[in-house]
Amino acid sequence: MAKYDGIRGQELMDVEEKEDELILIFKDNRYLFVRVENGRLVTESVPE
Repeated sequence: MAKYDGIRGQELMDVEEKEDELILIFKDNRYLFVRVENGRLVTESVPE
């Protein structure tokens, strides 16, 4: 999926678990937020 091309192959440095989401932190200082909304996985990456 083209949406994730920016993080494909990037080294995962840390995973933070919050009450309602996971935050994946990559070596190039990108963040991927993963949460469940209405029974579906929703992701948001920063920077996009």
